[in-house]
Amino acid sequence: MNPELTVAETLPRVYRRILDAAGRLEELGCRQEAARFRAAAIRVYSGSWNATSQRQLEDVAARTETAARDCEHRGQPRVA
Repeated sequence: MNPELTVAETLPRVYRRILDAAGRLEELGCRQEAARFRAAAIRVYSGSWNATSQRQLEDVAARTETAARDCEHRGQPRVA
């Protein structure tokens, strides 16, 4: 993220990245993983907005995006 942005500007963007990656997980059929990451994001996002929560949310975003790539590579069936 841009170091010039405030936490209040950054957190919603990172949260959106998580929601997008979780949506991708769901589309790939990895619904349990998506729910787990979404719950972790909600837990952090609904707390205090500070540098610690920003780092935590960035970590959740990175793990969610990695899980989506891994799920895609595993060839999980798409569930309608």
